[in-house]
Amino acid sequence: MQTLELHGSRTKTAILDAAERLFASNGFEATSLRTITAEAGANLGAVNYHFTSKHGLILAVLKRMFQPVNERRLRLLDELEARANGESLSVEAILEALFRPPLEIVSQPAQGGWYFPRLLAFCLSEPGAYLKPLVEEEFALKTRRFLGALQRACPPLTPAEVRWRLQFAIGAFIHTAGHPQLFEITSGGLCEASDPEAVLNRVVRFCAAGFRAESLGEGA
Repeated sequence: MQTLELHGSRTKTAILDAAERLFASNGFEATSLRTITAEAGANLGAVNYHFTSKHGLILAVLKRMFQPVNERRLRLLDELEARANGESLSVEAILEALFRPPLEIVSQPAQGGWYFPRLLAFCLSEPGAYLKPLVEEEFALKTRRFLGALQRACPPLTPAEVRWRLQFAIGAFIHTAGHPQLFEITSGGLCEASDPEAVLNRVVRFCAAGFRAESLGEGA
Protein backbone atom coordinates (compact mmCIF):
# COMPACT_ATOMS: atom_id res chain seq x y z
CA MET A 1 0.00 0.00 0.00
CA GLN A 2 2.78 2.43 0.92
CA THR A 3 4.57 1.63 -2.36
CA LEU A 4 1.40 2.42 -4.33
CA GLU A 5 0.89 5.67 -2.41
CA LEU A 6 4.51 6.70 -2.99
CA HIS A 7 4.20 5.95 -6.70
CA GLY A 8 0.95 7.93 -6.86
CA SER A 9 2.57 10.87 -5.08
CA ARG A 10 5.52 10.84 -7.47
CA THR A 11 3.21 10.67 -10.46
CA LYS A 12 1.14 13.58 -9.15
CA THR A 13 4.28 15.69 -8.59
CA ALA A 14 5.65 14.81 -12.03
CA ILE A 15 2.38 15.92 -13.64
CA LEU A 16 2.39 19.18 -11.67
CA ASP A 17 6.02 19.89 -12.58
CA ALA A 18 5.43 19.20 -16.27
CA ALA A 19 2.21 21.21 -16.34
CA GLU A 20 3.88 24.16 -14.62
CA ARG A 21 6.70 24.25 -17.18
CA LEU A 22 4.41 23.83 -20.18
CA PHE A 23 1.71 26.23 -18.99
CA ALA A 24 4.35 28.89 -18.30
CA SER A 25 5.89 28.35 -21.74
CA ASN A 26 2.77 28.01 -23.91
CA GLY A 27 -0.26 29.12 -21.91
CA PHE A 28 -3.21 27.11 -20.64
CA GLU A 29 -5.22 26.84 -23.83
CA ALA A 30 -2.31 25.84 -26.08
CA THR A 31 -1.09 23.11 -23.73
CA SER A 32 -2.88 19.79 -24.10
CA LEU A 33 -3.18 17.13 -21.43
CA ARG A 34 -1.50 14.67 -23.78
CA THR A 35 1.54 16.95 -24.01
CA ILE A 36 1.66 17.21 -20.23
CA THR A 37 1.34 13.48 -19.62
CA ALA A 38 3.99 12.72 -22.25
CA GLU A 39 6.35 15.15 -20.53
CA ALA A 40 5.55 13.66 -17.12
CA GLY A 41 5.75 10.02 -18.22
CA ALA A 42 2.17 9.49 -17.04
CA ASN A 43 -1.20 8.74 -18.66
CA LEU A 44 -4.46 10.65 -18.97
CA GLY A 45 -6.05 8.44 -16.34
CA ALA A 46 -3.56 9.77 -13.79
CA VAL A 47 -4.61 13.35 -14.55
CA ASN A 48 -8.29 12.45 -14.10
CA TYR A 49 -7.52 10.54 -10.89
CA HIS A 50 -5.46 13.27 -9.22
CA PHE A 51 -7.03 16.44 -10.66
CA THR A 52 -10.41 15.46 -12.20
CA SER A 53 -9.96 17.71 -15.26
CA LYS A 54 -7.65 20.11 -17.03
CA HIS A 55 -9.16 23.01 -15.10
CA GLY A 56 -8.50 21.07 -11.90
CA LEU A 57 -4.88 20.63 -12.94
CA ILE A 58 -4.51 24.34 -13.76
CA LEU A 59 -5.93 25.22 -10.35
CA ALA A 60 -3.54 22.80 -8.61
CA VAL A 61 -0.52 24.25 -10.45
CA LEU A 62 -1.50 27.82 -9.60
CA LYS A 63 -2.24 27.04 -5.96
CA ARG A 64 1.11 25.31 -5.58
CA MET A 65 2.83 28.39 -7.02
CA PHE A 66 0.88 31.12 -5.23
CA GLN A 67 0.16 29.58 -1.83
CA PRO A 68 3.67 29.92 -0.33
CA VAL A 69 3.95 33.45 -1.71
CA ASN A 70 0.69 34.53 -0.09
CA GLU A 71 1.59 32.79 3.18
CA ARG A 72 4.86 34.72 3.31
CA ARG A 73 3.04 37.96 2.51
CA LEU A 74 0.70 37.45 5.44
CA ARG A 75 3.57 36.50 7.78
CA LEU A 76 5.36 39.73 6.90
CA LEU A 77 2.19 41.73 7.48
CA ASP A 78 1.62 39.95 10.80
CA GLU A 79 5.15 40.83 11.91
CA LEU A 80 4.72 44.47 10.93
CA GLU A 81 1.39 44.80 12.74
CA ALA A 82 2.78 43.10 15.86
CA ARG A 83 5.67 45.58 16.01
CA ALA A 84 3.32 48.52 15.33
CA ASN A 85 1.40 47.66 18.53
CA GLY A 86 -1.96 48.95 17.29
CA GLU A 87 -0.65 51.90 15.29
CA SER A 88 -1.34 52.08 11.56
CA LEU A 89 1.50 51.04 9.28
CA SER A 90 3.11 53.18 6.63
CA VAL A 91 1.96 52.60 3.07
CA GLU A 92 5.56 51.79 2.13
CA ALA A 93 5.80 49.02 4.73
CA ILE A 94 2.51 47.47 3.59
CA LEU A 95 3.48 47.53 -0.08
CA GLU A 96 6.89 46.05 0.64
CA ALA A 97 5.25 43.13 2.48
CA LEU A 98 2.99 42.65 -0.53
CA PHE A 99 5.65 42.89 -3.22
CA ARG A 100 8.77 41.36 -1.65
CA PRO A 101 7.74 37.66 -1.65
CA PRO A 102 6.91 37.43 -5.38
CA LEU A 103 9.94 39.53 -6.28
CA GLU A 104 12.17 37.10 -4.38
CA ILE A 105 10.83 34.29 -6.54
CA VAL A 106 11.05 36.21 -9.81
CA SER A 107 14.69 37.09 -9.08
CA GLN A 108 15.64 33.39 -9.04
CA PRO A 109 15.11 32.25 -12.66
CA ALA A 110 17.37 29.21 -12.24
CA GLN A 111 14.89 27.88 -9.66
CA GLY A 112 11.93 28.40 -11.97
CA GLY A 113 11.26 31.95 -10.85
CA TRP A 114 10.31 33.00 -14.36
CA TYR A 115 7.25 30.73 -14.12
CA PHE A 116 5.59 33.05 -11.59
CA PRO A 117 5.03 36.15 -13.76
CA ARG A 118 4.26 33.99 -16.79
CA LEU A 119 1.57 32.01 -14.99
CA LEU A 120 0.15 35.16 -13.47
CA ALA A 121 0.01 36.76 -16.92
CA PHE A 122 -1.86 33.77 -18.34
CA CYS A 123 -4.33 33.97 -15.44
CA LEU A 124 -5.18 37.46 -16.63
CA SER A 125 -5.17 36.74 -20.36
CA GLU A 126 -6.78 33.27 -20.31
CA PRO A 127 -9.25 33.27 -17.39
CA GLY A 128 -11.21 30.05 -16.99
CA ALA A 129 -13.21 27.99 -14.52
CA TYR A 130 -10.15 27.77 -12.29
CA LEU A 131 -10.08 31.54 -11.66
CA LYS A 132 -12.97 31.89 -9.17
CA PRO A 133 -11.80 29.13 -6.78
CA LEU A 134 -8.20 30.41 -7.09
CA VAL A 135 -9.24 33.89 -6.04
CA GLU A 136 -11.46 32.59 -3.23
CA GLU A 137 -8.97 30.07 -1.85
CA GLU A 138 -5.62 31.77 -2.39
CA PHE A 139 -6.18 35.52 -2.67
CA ALA A 140 -9.32 36.45 -0.72
CA LEU A 141 -7.71 36.49 2.75
CA LYS A 142 -4.55 38.20 1.52
CA THR A 143 -6.58 40.86 -0.28
CA ARG A 144 -8.79 41.56 2.76
CA ARG A 145 -5.80 41.86 5.08
CA PHE A 146 -3.85 44.22 2.84
CA LEU A 147 -6.89 46.31 1.96
CA GLY A 148 -7.61 46.71 5.67
CA ALA A 149 -4.05 47.76 6.42
CA LEU A 150 -4.03 50.25 3.55
CA GLN A 151 -7.39 51.66 4.60
CA ARG A 152 -6.02 52.31 8.10
CA ALA A 153 -2.91 53.90 6.61
CA CYS A 154 -4.99 56.14 4.31
CA PRO A 155 -8.15 57.08 6.28
CA PRO A 156 -9.26 59.84 3.86
CA LEU A 157 -9.73 57.29 1.08
CA THR A 158 -12.98 55.39 0.61
CA PRO A 159 -12.83 51.57 0.39
CA ALA A 160 -13.51 51.82 -3.34
CA GLU A 161 -10.63 54.24 -3.83
CA VAL A 162 -8.26 52.02 -1.84
CA ARG A 163 -9.18 49.10 -4.09
CA TRP A 164 -8.59 51.15 -7.24
CA ARG A 165 -5.17 52.28 -6.07
CA LEU A 166 -4.16 48.80 -4.97
CA GLN A 167 -5.19 47.52 -8.40
CA PHE A 168 -3.00 50.12 -10.09
CA ALA A 169 -0.10 49.38 -7.73
CA ILE A 170 -0.24 45.63 -8.38
CA GLY A 171 -0.34 46.27 -12.12
CA ALA A 172 2.75 48.49 -11.95
CA PHE A 173 4.58 45.90 -9.90
CA ILE A 174 3.70 42.94 -12.14
CA HIS A 175 4.68 44.77 -15.31
CA THR A 176 8.01 45.95 -13.88
CA ALA A 177 9.06 42.86 -11.95
CA GLY A 178 7.84 40.40 -14.54
CA HIS A 179 9.64 41.91 -17.53
CA PRO A 180 12.96 43.43 -16.37
CA GLN A 181 14.85 42.47 -19.53
CA LEU A 182 12.19 44.02 -21.76
CA PHE A 183 12.30 47.20 -19.70
CA GLU A 184 16.08 47.42 -20.02
CA ILE A 185 15.85 46.94 -23.80
CA THR A 186 13.05 49.49 -24.32
CA SER A 187 14.90 52.04 -22.18
CA GLY A 188 17.95 51.62 -24.42
CA GLY A 189 20.03 50.63 -21.42
CA LEU A 190 19.16 53.82 -19.56
CA CYS A 191 17.35 51.88 -16.83
CA GLU A 192 18.90 48.82 -15.17
CA ALA A 193 16.38 46.49 -13.52
CA SER A 194 18.42 43.45 -12.53
CA ASP A 195 18.79 44.45 -8.85
CA PRO A 196 15.63 43.20 -7.05
CA GLU A 197 16.11 45.48 -4.05
CA ALA A 198 16.47 48.56 -6.24
CA VAL A 199 13.37 47.58 -8.23
CA LEU A 200 11.40 46.96 -5.03
CA ASN A 201 12.44 50.33 -3.60
CA ARG A 202 11.41 52.22 -6.74
CA VAL A 203 8.08 50.44 -7.16
CA VAL A 204 7.16 50.85 -3.48
CA ARG A 205 7.97 54.57 -3.45
CA PHE A 206 6.09 55.19 -6.70
CA CYS A 207 2.98 53.29 -5.60
CA ALA A 208 3.00 54.83 -2.12
CA ALA A 209 2.91 58.26 -3.73
CA GLY A 210 -0.16 57.12 -5.65
CA PHE A 211 -1.95 56.24 -2.41
CA ARG A 212 -1.19 59.71 -1.05
CA ALA A 213 -2.38 61.54 -4.16
CA GLU A 214 -5.60 63.53 -4.14
CA SER A 215 -8.84 62.04 -5.45
CA LEU A 216 -8.47 60.31 -8.81
CA GLY A 217 -12.07 60.72 -9.93
CA GLU A 218 -15.53 59.28 -9.43
CA GLY A 219 -15.89 56.71 -6.67
CA ALA A 220 -13.44 58.51 -4.38
